[in-house]
Amino acid sequence: MKISKIMNYINSIAPLDKKIQGDNIGLLVKGKENIRRVVVCLDMSKDAIEFASFSKADLVITHHPVIYEPMYKIDNDELIIAIRNRIGVISLHTNYDSARLNDILADKCFIKDTRKIFFEDQISLGRIGITEETDFYNYIKKIKKSLNLDWIKITGNIPGKIRTVAVGTGSSGSFADSIKELDADIFITGEIKYDVIKSIAYKGPTIIELGHYESEECFIDDLAGLMKTKFPSIDIFTYKKKISSFI
Repeated sequence: MKISKIMNYINSIAPLDKKIQGDNIGLLVKGKENIRRVVVCLDMSKDAIEFASFSKADLVITHHPVIYEPMYKIDNDELIIAIRNRIGVISLHTNYDSARLNDILADKCFIKDTRKIFFEDQISLGRIGITEETDFYNYIKKIKKSLNLDWIKITGNIPGKIRTVAVGTGSSGSFADSIKELDADIFITGEIKYDVIKSIAYKGPTIIELGHYESEECFIDDLAGLMKTKFPSIDIFTYKKKISSFI
């Protein structure tokens, strides 16, 4: 399959121009023109690119950009391995957050009738909607099972019942003022820096932190599933590995 066809398809499901300013997405490392094997992962860690090389992949698709800040030299193992093995790298970040990922997280948290929130550079990086009214602890139990989580972090007052829920994948600290104003019982996100969450604690909805990786891991299965359906002749592999654990 030509890399151009893959890029055209990606642009149709998560338009590359629908991103926040400065986000570095798209084809960041040029590889082969003909693609037979693809690895989908959240980050291009050394382990991930070594898995791609072992799997004889021609392309890696990540959520977090492999190149973000300006580079003046190439001295990290991930890029060296990719270039040496002619493995292309595509990164899909805020364009995928806006187009699909927040909707997927909302669905996994049993939220319906969603509308868009948290606008930056004319794209939405959050959702708010309703869920079946239930006890707070029952709801938490449901989403932990849905997301395969052993733990979550709670900040703020515990509400008696849950009805209105908002979500924002990844790190939502830049929307601190908007979080305080949310007309919701709880707000679910990946993480918020301590200094930021300290400033908004008890001033808005209860905040549930899942972990940055944990809130976005669903990117991997979603994109891999879409790619398998669209390109059945390509072998699609997934690579999942959390960098943190709690014991």
